[in-house]
Amino acid sequence: MKKEYSTRDKEFLEKNGRLIFLAFIKPIINGVGFDFKEIQISEEKRLDVVITYLSKMYVIEMKIWRGQAAHERGIKQLCDYLDVMTLSEGFLVIFDFTKQGNKNWKKERLQIEGKDIFMIWI
Repeated sequence: MKKEYSTRDKEFLEKNGRLIFLAFIKPIINGVGFDFKEIQISEEKRLDVVITYLSKMYVIEMKIWRGQAAHERGIKQLCDYLDVMTLSEGFLVIFDFTKQGNKNWKKERLQIEGKDIFMIWI
């Protein structure tokens, strides 16, 4: 089995996580909602995933855990996107490959800049 993998397959990219997430969510929204990937908004910025479901829009940002400072930048980035989209709720999916992250998943809700951010580490 080992010979079937390339060294290029070693690194997990955010786009791989996005594909896995969309494979999970597609049966849930099928027929009732839509998913959009890499939506370009103002200032040449792109949203990772936008889902419309039952007349509501959900902005989902995906990040690989690269430490607390990068995490805080990701939260700020999501808040900025929510401002542009005039939404008050957003979602941050964090892929955590650290020893601690590999053992458990966790969730957290954060109120920041008038926004409700739901975060999940997987």
